[in-house]
Amino acid sequence: MKICLINPPRLMKPMSATMKPSPSLGLAFVAGALQREGHTIQVIDSLAEAPNQYIQFNNDIVLNGITEVEIAKLIHPDTKVIGMSLMFSGNWLHNRILIDYLGSRFPQATIIAGGEHLTAAPEMCIEQTRHLHVCIRGEGEEAVVEVVKAIETGSPLSEIEGIVYRNADNVPVRNKARTRIREVETVAWPAWDLFPLDKYKKHGIIYGVDRDVYSVPLMATRGCPYECTFCSSPQMWGTRYFMRSPQDVVNEMEHFNQKFDIRNFDFYDLTAIIQKAWIVEFAKEVMKRQLDITWQIPAGTRSEVIDREVAHYLYASGCRNITYAPESGSVEILKLIKKKVSLPKMLQSIAYSTEEKMNIKINVIIGFPGEKHHNVWQTLWFLVKASWYGVNDMAPSVFSPYPGSALFEMLLKEGKIDMDNDAYFYQIIYVDTFFNNFFYNTHINKYALRFYLMSYLAVFYTSNFIFHPTRLVKTVRNLWTSRYDSRAEMALGELIKRSKIKVIPRSEMPAESFA
Repeated sequence: MKICLINPPRLMKPMSATMKPSPSLGLAFVAGALQREGHTIQVIDSLAEAPNQYIQFNNDIVLNGITEVEIAKLIHPDTKVIGMSLMFSGNWLHNRILIDYLGSRFPQATIIAGGEHLTAAPEMCIEQTRHLHVCIRGEGEEAVVEVVKAIETGSPLSEIEGIVYRNADNVPVRNKARTRIREVETVAWPAWDLFPLDKYKKHGIIYGVDRDVYSVPLMATRGCPYECTFCSSPQMWGTRYFMRSPQDVVNEMEHFNQKFDIRNFDFYDLTAIIQKAWIVEFAKEVMKRQLDITWQIPAGTRSEVIDREVAHYLYASGCRNITYAPESGSVEILKLIKKKVSLPKMLQSIAYSTEEKMNIKINVIIGFPGEKHHNVWQTLWFLVKASWYGVNDMAPSVFSPYPGSALFEMLLKEGKIDMDNDAYFYQIIYVDTFFNNFFYNTHINKYALRFYLMSYLAVFYTSNFIFHPTRLVKTVRNLWTSRYDSRAEMALGELIKRSKIKVIPRSEMPAESFA
């Protein structure tokens, strides 16, 4: 069967902290699963097709990538199934336009979609569109194969686990949840041969730091055993944690290195490092095969696993960038959000990674419901200590309640979120800005929170350049040459580029666009 898989464009504010687009690993896994079943797969990556195209969508919000009209022109006319990866709720306002436009242009095709946004709100997505037929919840590789087979044979969808589908009365029907994939090594590898790798390299479309080489994402584990209240992972993946063998992961890296000259791998794992023995064995396997690669990894929650020995093996095997995610420097807030992390142990782990000269980034979030002024000051002090211990890069984010998270459900019950109101989705888009962001915190007013947000950046980077003065010179050099070592440098470089972009007015687009 002829199937078209689409990575949709995104909505954003041009001068925001939003990073460059990254390849869709979930879509690549789905493509691999369908390719293994013998289907003919076409992939359209809307962002890779026009990463520097920005079209006015609504006021100061733009659409980045190609439009639904341009996407339709690329789809083979005899396509029978159109599949989409809908990961981020902030893109839903255009996702639903795209779905219904393609549904009207290709009435013979069945439109299916998956991803975190669809997993969290499948009924809403069906109700707000006319042509979305099937929503795949959670892991999609097994479910999508069964859905396509049912479409091909005319079988009913009612027995397929893990989906929500539109019935003959246009009512969404939720089937039984699907059991998680336990034998993760049986999942087909991502079908990167179907994706525009040359365009990814040319435009630096990468999740991690762009090293001007061919890069692809990779996952060594699935799920996360923790239950952070701001994260949608427990609903998307569940809390069961499954690991591939180190050898299997390195087999995949070696395969893509030899086949496509992939020389950098970005791990997308939610919690990549839990067992010291696993990560040491993995690093030794990479070193044994003498692969000429680099890789980048999030440390996740169990950062204390990275001791001096682990840090040595990480760097020796090619790890150059690592991310720690304390989210807050306040023990009180960590308990509130169920973030099971020891801040002193994290600082010690950071020291070991600094010794090995890895580029270290930490993530913090401001504006949690329940956060108070003293919690913010505790985080500011933690940022100074992290800077002293050697962290290179810090990314402050504003708390945004994403569908599927525990905090989202709490705010929904309190009537502070209305998903039938488009204002909620615009609030998600504005979360990466410094002056238009929306807060769900009742203890600190929005002006103080925006001041604190800027203070996080000012305090961290001022202390960083005082403690490590050579970094300022390196940062200026890297911005000048566009050869980056950190995500912060990439973000600054991207903002500089976007300051010069020309936004295409909506009036200049075809009348059918955004209809």
